[in-house]
Amino acid sequence: MVKKAFLIILIAFNYSISGYAWVYPEHRDITLIAIQDLDPIHRAILNRLWAEARIGYESRLDELVIDPGQGIKPKYIDFAAWPAIAGDHSTSAENMLNNILHTDWILNVANIAAQLKVGLASSQNRSDRNNHLRNSDIRLLRADPEYVSRAGANNGHFMIALPDINTSADTYFHSCIKPGCEPNLIGIYIWFHTSAINKAKRLTTETLTAEQRSQLALAALADEAFALHFLEDGFASGHVAGCWGNAAQRKGSHDYYNEKGIEVRTWQGEALVLMGDAFMRPLDSQRAARTIRISLEQILDAAVSKNTSQFYNDEPATLVADTFNVGTAEHMSLLKTDTSYNSLIYSVLMTTPIPGLSSGPGELPRFRSEIGPFIGILASGRGSVITNGFSPSQNTAGTVGGFEMAIRAGYGLDGVLNESGDGLIFIDAGWRLDGASTMKIANDPSLAQFKTISAAIPSRSALLLRLRLPFWLIPGDLLIATPILYLFSKKSLNKMLV
Repeated sequence: MVKKAFLIILIAFNYSISGYAWVYPEHRDITLIAIQDLDPIHRAILNRLWAEARIGYESRLDELVIDPGQGIKPKYIDFAAWPAIAGDHSTSAENMLNNILHTDWILNVANIAAQLKVGLASSQNRSDRNNHLRNSDIRLLRADPEYVSRAGANNGHFMIALPDINTSADTYFHSCIKPGCEPNLIGIYIWFHTSAINKAKRLTTETLTAEQRSQLALAALADEAFALHFLEDGFASGHVAGCWGNAAQRKGSHDYYNEKGIEVRTWQGEALVLMGDAFMRPLDSQRAARTIRISLEQILDAAVSKNTSQFYNDEPATLVADTFNVGTAEHMSLLKTDTSYNSLIYSVLMTTPIPGLSSGPGELPRFRSEIGPFIGILASGRGSVITNGFSPSQNTAGTVGGFEMAIRAGYGLDGVLNESGDGLIFIDAGWRLDGASTMKIANDPSLAQFKTISAAIPSRSALLLRLRLPFWLIPGDLLIATPILYLFSKKSLNKMLV
């Protein structure tokens, strides 16, 4: 039963291992700035596409492509929020659209994100910032019923570490999309950006009804928004440093570089200092927005037949957003492109940072967090002051010293709780020894010569067993509830664990 309780808790808090990049309000700010920076012609094209895409969904989608004045408790979702919902609150462009258009909880997620933005802006120190972030995570887990299970079975939100300092941009980008490679943010961006441009191109090359145009515009914008989430991740320091090691090392390094920042260069040679999740500065959002704007312009150009001859279209003629599931995929699938396509897509990717090196000389320092299973030896000393013994006459003050040793096994969930909790789950088994009291059996100075023999409280030893486990209402209730709810109501179990 204890083992099963541990298992479910680990599943429930799996999101803490995956380490998403920019938090929701940061993603939205980057996209908003990129759209604001579009020239009037591209902005007009985007406005037309948005007007077509929102037909039939006016009650959910904002009339404006972006709403810079949006505060807490938003009533509508604008396009700037789509990349924020992608990846973290959906697993494909199709799934993202469904969640935006048809779920009741997505507006609550937008509200939580808006409150997080206010909280981060008002933070006075690191603990303040982390508390806002962790408390927001817990609220998101309550609001989004799939946030736990969607958390990530792969490293799709990270850049693949650079294998060698002499690796060229062309070689690196090809390695990110080749069939069989692990999902990664560059490969996922290329996949969905390609799909978005192919759909946008069809808006000018195919004869479509008004309803079909609306569906295709909606699908093209969804594919691009999903792609932009991962492209934006490429400017979060903890995701550029490189992805290597076990979960504890990935999480520790991710958190360290997000907070401390990292110095990098883009493939074009531009020097940058990047920050990461929940630590984004205006400079970071503006720099990322420059690249996002270039990507958006390619979609908009394709929608009016500019440069569209460069795109290789081998996808079925579908009117729905792409279904490639980045949450469950174990490897990238085959994507067919030609050389002219590569030159255009690379104009976006060349502005992204070069990731850190993989293992070997020149690799970035790596850090660990308290996450994952652990086992160790616990040794501690004990001390107490006593004022009474077993007899009413034993009323002089005394002390009792003690010692204990145990073996500890458990699981660390660093980053799940706020700064007031360490997130450790463990069980101790060992031995404890309490020494004899300095208080004597009677207030007679002559008893001092008999040392511990005359102690009012003699030396004692015992076996010890200690369990530290989160609980819902009463300590230990999860041990009873977990196996029952696991069999009959996993949804209720997830809510209880959160």
